[in-house]
Amino acid sequence: MIRTEGLTKYFKMGRDRFLHAVDGVSLTIQSNEILGLVGESGSGKSTFGKTLIGLHERTAGEAFLNDVPLPAKFTAADHLTFSRSMQMIFQDPYASLNPRMTVLDIVGEGLSIRGETQGTVRDKVATWLERVGLNADHMSRYPHEFSGGQRQRIGIARAMIIE
Repeated sequence: MIRTEGLTKYFKMGRDRFLHAVDGVSLTIQSNEILGLVGESGSGKSTFGKTLIGLHERTAGEAFLNDVPLPAKFTAADHLTFSRSMQMIFQDPYASLNPRMTVLDIVGEGLSIRGETQGTVRDKVATWLERVGLNADHMSRYPHEFSGGQRQRIGIARAMIIE
């Protein structure tokens, strides 16, 4: 379960001005529940997600994962701990994948960081590529070799492989 109470993110815009990107969002997402966050371009949807998973420091409010408080500012250790349960699938499949990394490296990065063996990483990446509709032999390719839809599936595999 994910819960937020008054989650707020402001960006400093000069000395005395702030951009109110997310302003006091409270919501609860139960386990196995799917929530669609809908809004106009620039309304704060991505900023909300990035703030929730610790890519942006929260300005105010609280966030919880299974009733465990999430820190306002994530440390490297927090990212390792909470990334096992929370992953983000970024909107832009062209900007979200490192062009210098192979699909194996991109999708398997989280597993490698956690100390999985190379063989285990390769096997799990192959499984997840198949699950999202790509071929396992695509592991050695680079992002520029794929269409936008295929890149989005690579991003989905990267998020889902951290079970």
